[in-house]
Amino acid sequence: MKKLVNGKHVELTPEEINAIEQQKADYWKNVDYDEAVNAEIRNKYTESQEFAILRQREEKPTEYEEYYSYCEKCKAFVKEKKAKYSETVGEV
Repeated sequence: MKKLVNGKHVELTPEEINAIEQQKADYWKNVDYDEAVNAEIRNKYTESQEFAILRQREEKPTEYEEYYSYCEKCKAFVKEKKAKYSETVGEV
């Protein structure tokens, strides 16, 4: 793993890598599930876009199905991360 220092890529030390992993573990262990899912959904859809898709569910079923599928993927991703890091906290 590398970091950018003064315009050059430098390898991270094992201590830096462990610190990053611990930050990830702390985040996923402590983050609220609903907040994390919402944040993941916001990577692709704004609230306004969501409301529009939900309002037009019957008129645009393909667009709704794409949205729904993406939301389910976000939920699965968050569950996976929370489970992974909840198991490994203290082992990092």
